Amino acid sequence: MNKLLGLLSLCRKAGKLRIGFEPVKESAGAGEARLVLYAADFSPRSRERMEQVLAGSAGPPGGVTTGLTMFDLSQVCGKLAGVVAVADDGFAAGIQKLICSDEGGAE
Repeated sequence: MNKLLGLLSLCRKAGKLRIGFEPVKESAGAGEARLVLYAADFSPRSRERMEQVLAGSAGPPGGVTTGLTMFDLSQVCGKLAGVVAVADDGFAAGIQKLICSDEGGAE
């Protein structure tokens, strides 16, 4: 399991990961979401809808596509999901660092 999945798992265990379209939408609307992540195989139409939600919310301005598939995310989340939101500044910063350094992609 790669570093990104490990960090997402810790985030979920800490109660700071919102899983699925509606929970992410609610988190962004409440200004709670610090980072929104998309699975590589997330539906383009659903992604467009989520981007519209993010643009009109107090949350992050847009989401980041990871190299992880929905199946990969399900290993951490416990259910199939194409979008997750991180609701913690520290976890969000760590995940962004992994994604930017290309260590967090699918291995």
